[in-house]
Amino acid sequence: MKTRVRKLSEAEILEDFPIRGKTPGWFFRMEEMSYGAWIVEGSDLWGRRVSRGGGDPDDMLAACEEDAAKIEHGLGAAGSGTT
Repeated sequence: MKTRVRKLSEAEILEDFPIRGKTPGWFFRMEEMSYGAWIVEGSDLWGRRVSRGGGDPDDMLAACEEDAAKIEHGLGAAGSGTT
């Protein structure tokens, strides 16, 4: 049986993902897992996630931002019937 996904408020998501993204509704966090090894994770208010790992957290954040934008573009295209 499927469970309903609850949309989070911005206040709720900012507790775990304190960086507001450029893509509306997306939030990110960066964590250095070991010296020079970073993971950047992002989530939207509905719980969809993106993540990247690497040596430059700013590059990983930019890549996650691109992934989030692609997800939003894909959802818009599917919902509107346009590409």
